[in-house]
This record gives sequence, structure tokens and C-alpha cells, in this order.
Amino acid sequence: MFRVVCVVDKERTALDRLAQGVKPYHQNIDYHVVAVHPKRPSPEQLQEFLSLAQTSDVIDYQYFRTAEMLRKNYEWLKDIPSILTHNNPYSIKESDWNDYQINVGNNNEIYGNLKQITTTRVEKIPIVVDPHQWTFNDSYEYNRSVIMVANRIESKKGILPVALACKALGIKMYLVGAISDMAYWQEVMATQAVEFAQEVTDDELKALYYKAGILVCNSVDGFESGTMPVLEAIFCGVPVISRPVGHVPDILNGDNIMIQDKAPDDVIRIQELISELLADKKRIERVRHEAWLKIKDRNFERRAYMYQRLYRSLTPGEPVSIVIPVANKPEVTSKCLTAALNQTYPNIELLVVDDGVEPQHQTVASIALTANIPIRYIRLGDDKYNLAKARNIAAIEATSDILVFCDQRMIMDKDCVDEFVKNLEPKKWLYGSKGVKKDFIENISCINRNEFFTFGMFSERCEQYGALSQETRLRARRQGFDLKYAETAKATPEGKSSNKRSKKYEIMASKNWLWKAGLEG
Repeated sequence: MFRVVCVVDKERTALDRLAQGVKPYHQNIDYHVVAVHPKRPSPEQLQEFLSLAQTSDVIDYQYFRTAEMLRKNYEWLKDIPSILTHNNPYSIKESDWNDYQINVGNNNEIYGNLKQITTTRVEKIPIVVDPHQWTFNDSYEYNRSVIMVANRIESKKGILPVALACKALGIKMYLVGAISDMAYWQEVMATQAVEFAQEVTDDELKALYYKAGILVCNSVDGFESGTMPVLEAIFCGVPVISRPVGHVPDILNGDNIMIQDKAPDDVIRIQELISELLADKKRIERVRHEAWLKIKDRNFERRAYMYQRLYRSLTPGEPVSIVIPVANKPEVTSKCLTAALNQTYPNIELLVVDDGVEPQHQTVASIALTANIPIRYIRLGDDKYNLAKARNIAAIEATSDILVFCDQRMIMDKDCVDEFVKNLEPKKWLYGSKGVKKDFIENISCINRNEFFTFGMFSERCEQYGALSQETRLRARRQGFDLKYAETAKATPEGKSSNKRSKKYEIMASKNWLWKAGLEG
């Protein structure tokens, strides 16, 4: 199976949580998260990483110091396609980073700086959190309190000025984090305005978010890339006051975050902002909901999808997704998948959508064990005719810009995908050869993914046998598609198609609704 090794700095850090969070959405690849300390890696950490790296297709480095240490000590790592994600704005100019095939910035500032100093590919993938953990508090109760959450309690986080502002206002401040600077922490606690919590669980932290009236982020410039607590608080429905640091400028829309536009040590300005927000309950509600709407896409599923597209792009050839709907007949499924895996084209993934009575997960899983490409199994399965829906689901989940539709009984020749890709052009929907040339039938075909969506995908109103090809063919022609026969893209049908005699009433009903809708021709 296609192997990706994701390297983080330490276990249970923010980077580790991000990597672990996307793991459930990488079930179609062999995805491993390994923590390697950038300065003092243990023998066990190095052994685990090196054993996985030797057989990996891509190495996904999430911390620059760990990446640089490993590649300096093991030169052969530079021969493996690699991605480096930059999570520190202050380290961008330490190198030109051109030894990595792709550099990723997690906010606009980092992304922009990378574009200026690197000659290799640069992408932006934002920081995310788990929206299923940090759920919106619809029962938010107005209260005069503030929360600050810091991975390291130190002066760069601007905690003391907020504590002093809370003391002056006579309101409670919750502080959550790990003590990095003991003297600074003691100074914060001496204000007697702070209730401190250390090493809390996510559930305990969520309970504190629910208790808090406002989250404040008061970090110095050039230090943050996030912060994650800003996203956690917003997902929980906590209004935010923040300095314009990290990704905060990226998610501003004018109404969703109150900006602390002065220096971090400006206690008077912090007091003013807290008082202003707490005095306006209508504004609090507007901020809560506007903020959630702005960040709703910052979730693990989307981050995983974005990274998978990057992983696929590091294999030679433009990525192609082969969509294979299956229903029963596991022996035919095996032949179809084996032929798909044996394609000469180098950069493919398979999306198998199972709509049969008996699930074929084990059949697909056994084939995936020896495959060096991503294979995703999606279980559909109900009492309806779901061919259109199955294809559409797979097309949405596909991580390529080219789609090949291959029905279960189509056993592709080994160069079928190669021939499709060679002949594909804009506004063309290619259909392959099944031994006898007929008019366009989509069950072995190829189209650009963005054009497929613009076309409107397959009509899920085709709920019975006998309508889908005709409806697709006519609609595509009306939209100006060239339905082009690709004679060299060959497949051999396995067995017979569904018994048309037993489906004659379905066919008649399908033809009737096509005729009523003016879709015959």
C-alpha cells in the first residue's frame, strides 16, 4: 500500500495532535505518525522512523528542525519525495528550503514568505482542529470571565497584561497551559485574578471554554502560526479578542473577532476591549456565529484531503482516480481490481464503492495489502439502484484531477488508463473500447474531474436500470461535450450485463420518465 511517514517533534504536541487528527481520514493509505525529538531523539524513535522511511513513498515532515537533523544525519532521506510544513514564522529565513519537493505554509504570512525565498513548489494548508470535540455551545451564558490557553506559559504569550486587565475589571481569568517560565508564571499568579489549570484533558478544557465569557490571545508579533486555542474556542462558541498574529488575519471578516491592535503590554487597551465586548450581548452573539461560519472548513477531513493531493502529486504522471462501483460477485470484483492495479500508468488511486447485498470489504482489503497505490473502500448498499450515486460519491472523494469510470465487469487492458490520459482534452468525455464500438456508454470512460462537476455529475434521479447512459449522453452533448471514442483504451467485459429480460418493466419505466422530461434523443 502507498506509504506515508509523517514526522512530528514530540508526542502530544500541537503538531502531533494535528497529525493524529487526520489519521482516520487516511485509511486508504499506509499512514504512520512518528515522533522524533529534534535534538535528543531516542534510539527507539530513530529505529522506528528509519525502518518506515526506507520503504516509504513520501515523507511528510511537520517540524523543520527534526527534518533538518534527520536529513543531515541520513543523506539517503533526500532521495525520498518529501514535504516540509512550516509552522514557525520566525524560522522561515533560516534556509531556502529548496531540498524539499513541496513546502507548505499554514497561514498567509508564512505562505507568502516561502513564495519569496523558495524556487520549489509552495502550498498553503491551514491549521485545523477537531469540530467533533470542540462542539458549539448553543446554551452559551453571558458571564464576565476570560480564558487564555497557552502551550507554554511565557512572556511572549502576553498573559500578564491580560491578568492585570482582569484584576482591574474585577473579573475572573482562567489560565490553562504548561509552565515554561516559572518566574513569569509566579508574577501572573501574584495578580490574584487567575485560576490556573495544568495538564487538563480535552474534555476538561472544553468545559472551561463553556464556562468562559471571552478567549483572549495576546501574543507578540512573529511568534504564533495559529493559535489552535483560537479555533477551539470559536468552534465552542466563545467570542475571541486577539492581536493580529498567526492565522488570525486570515480568518477576519470584520465581525467575527475583536482585534487588539495595540502592543501586548497595553493593559488599558486590553481593559477597554474586554469591557466593550462584555457590555454588548448582541455583539457577542454576532461574533460567536460569524466566527464559526468563517472557520467551519478548518477540520481534519479537509486537511487530510489536501495532504493526500500533495502526496499523490509527488508520484510521476498526473494523478488519476479510477472509480469502480461494485455489487456482489466478489470473483468479478477481484478481476476488475487486479486489472486496475496492473495498469502501466504510474499515478493512480482506486475508489471502490460497494452497493451489493453482501459487503466486499474483505475482498478489497486483501487486494490492498499488496498494492502500492491508495485504495479506498466505501460501503453504500441499500435496496435502490445506486449506480449514479456510487459514482458521484467516489468522484467527490477522489484526490485526482482526472477521473476514469470503470464498472465492475470491465476488465481493463494494462495500458487502458495510459491511453485515456494520452487522448484526454478539455471538454472531451472519452469512452473506451469493449470489443464492439457503440455509442457513448460511461461504464469505461474518462473525463476531467472539474468538468464532471460542472456537467452536474450523474443524475441520481436515474433510480432504475435503463436510463443512466441515455440521460448522461444527451445532457453531455447538450452542454457541448465531445463524446469521443478512444479505441486504444480497451477493456474486456466479464460475463453478461444485468439480464435485460428480467428488467423489462424497469427499462420501460425509465424510458417513460426520460420521454416525459424531454431527455430522449
